[in-house]
Order: sequence, then C-alpha cells, then structure tokens
Amino acid sequence: MNRPGKEDTQFLKIQKDHAEEFLKLIKIKFSDVNIIDKRKKVLHSGSYVLFPLIKNRENVNKFIESDIFDLKFEIINTNGELDPNYKFRSIEEALADELPEDIIELIPKSYDVIGKIAIIEFDQFIALNIDKTSLYKKKVAEAIVKVNKGVETVYEKKSEVKGKYRLKDLQSIFGEDNPETIYKENNCMFKLDVKNTYFTPRLVFERKRLSLLNFAKNELIVDMFAGVGPISIQIAKSNEVNVYSFDINPMAYKYLIENVKLNKLKGEISAHNIDVATLINLSNELGTHLNDCVDRIIMNLPEQSIKYIDIACFLMKKIGGILHIYQFCEKPNPIEKGIENLRNKLNGKGWRLEEIINSKIVKAFSPKSDLIVIDAKIRYIP
Repeated sequence: MNRPGKEDTQFLKIQKDHAEEFLKLIKIKFSDVNIIDKRKKVLHSGSYVLFPLIKNRENVNKFIESDIFDLKFEIINTNGELDPNYKFRSIEEALADELPEDIIELIPKSYDVIGKIAIIEFDQFIALNIDKTSLYKKKVAEAIVKVNKGVETVYEKKSEVKGKYRLKDLQSIFGEDNPETIYKENNCMFKLDVKNTYFTPRLVFERKRLSLLNFAKNELIVDMFAGVGPISIQIAKSNEVNVYSFDINPMAYKYLIENVKLNKLKGEISAHNIDVATLINLSNELGTHLNDCVDRIIMNLPEQSIKYIDIACFLMKKIGGILHIYQFCEKPNPIEKGIENLRNKLNGKGWRLEEIINSKIVKAFSPKSDLIVIDAKIRYIP
C-alpha cells in the first residue's frame, strides 16, 4: 500500500550524466507534448535520475516509441510524491490525471474568489446527469483550493441573483460552511457574508475608476444601493467627501457599518438601512433633508436603477449634478439604448440630460445583454 501523499507513478530512469541532455532534447523535440509530471518530485537513485511521467498514456507512448533519442533510458513504476512547493497555474492543471479529459473540458473557465471563499457555477455539468457528478464537483473544488492560496471554502452557485436583497443560493462543496469572509480590494477591507449580502469581485476596476474621479471637497454624494460599501468606502478612502450610503438589506447594512470602521477614511459615511424609494415621502425627515442638496448620485442596481430616477431627481441639486447609473441593456448598441432610457426618464420628470461625461460597457452580462455605465450631468428645467 502506498504511504500517505504518495501514489504509483511511471518514471523515466536515466543516467545522471545524461539527464540534462535529455531535458534539452524533450524541450526541443516534444515542445507541443507534455511528458514530465511537474507536480511530482524528481527522484534520485544512486547514479540515476527518475523523472515522473504524466498519466496520459498516448503522450508517453508517443515519446517512448520515438526514434529521436540515442540516450538509454528505462521506464519503471514506483511511488511518486507530490511536490509541496509546486504552484498550480490553473484548476485544469491541478485536475490533470484526476478527472477524465471530457469532464475537464466542461469545467467553468471562471469563478469568483472573495477572501477565503470561492464561488463556482457548474452550468455545463447539469446536462451530465451521471452518478459521479458530486465527486467531480468535489474534485474541482479541491483543485480551486490548490490553485488559490488562502481559499478555504468553495461554494457552488445554485441560482441566479434574486429577491429584493439580490441574493443567490449557495451550497458548500468543500471546506467549512462559513459564508463570512474578509475581502481586500484597492487598499480597502470588506467584511461580508456571501450568502446573505450581494457582492461581486468582478467590478474591482469599475469601483477603482469611480474612486479616482475628481471630487470637490465636502461634495455630497448618495450611494443609493451601497451593499456592504465597496463604492462608498473606496471613494471616501481618499476623498474629503460626505457620502450617504443606503441599502435595504439589514445584513448588508450591518457589514457596511463594520466596514466603515475597518477602513481609515478621509471622508465621512452616513449609513442607512432603508428603501431609498421612501426618501421621497413627505414624512421622511432624511429625504426632506437631502432634497435638492446632492451633488452626485451612484445608482448601481442595474436590474432596476432606471425605475429610481424619480428618487435621484428628488435628491439632486436642481442646478445640476452628476449621475452614475448602471443598466443591463440589450445588444446590439447597449450604450445607445441605455442613454435613450435615461434621457426619456429624465425628460418625463422635467430634467435634462446635459452631458454624457463617460459611457462604456463594464462587462458582458449574458449572450444578449451587457452591463453598461453612464456618467452624466443632469439639470432640472423649470
């Protein structure tokens, strides 16, 4: 029986004096075929070196049957040991020889890493309907942990974002089922619960872009759908601004408060656990206080942001301000459609789209639509 951490492995045994020449030859002659299993340790036995070979018999046989070598070697089987210092470059590499090649081809090409947690969606596996699916998923999860230093838990995404809190169903497939983690981004720290708050690491560059814009000293900003605070905090981290951050989810609000304390900020953040739609009510004191006072509004709720334009108009200074609005818009020409949506909504409220400061596709959302952002100057027309 093999000792723990070891497994039966095929080795190429060659004289030490010929080892360097052998490596040079396979690099030149077999550059397109992987022969040596770099995950395992090279062994030394007396005057011989033992190179571990991959389990792909087709590649190995092609190598053995070639007549390009004058060097003498022998193929033997013995215990091979994984190299603890080897760094896997991808989950596909970590799974080489662990899963059938046709299954490896179905592994998702991307997944999210949020602190110690990874989240992956096995959309291609659904069609398999085979008994080994659970085993395959666990193997993939183990590979993710091997590839990503610091990842301890892997969740499978079982649903799309849904509900008023924008949550998705997650099922633990590796590690402790603890959804709380700390995520670092652009010199900021964010504590969050991946099951009970909405967060995506895929907007890292967009959040950095917003934080690097030119802000006036003491500018009044409203982050209408702040979540755990990734935009609000990154802006307040390096700018002397006053940010009102809103979120309807009590758990997001809880972590928003904690994250404000976790980060040293130049600006001030005032966090509120309310539905921003209520700000327009006459009885809402905070809404009355902010009415016609806000310099800049961030609307990062792409599914519904356009429906909240009346709230934005209520809060924004009538003399004009800046709006950052995110939308999911259908292809082709998603930006043009987003601008038209915004213009029509503003006109219906007596406001004008004065200038498009910036507009771009942030990322693809689906085969039919993109996530876009429009940075615009808007003004009330009496």
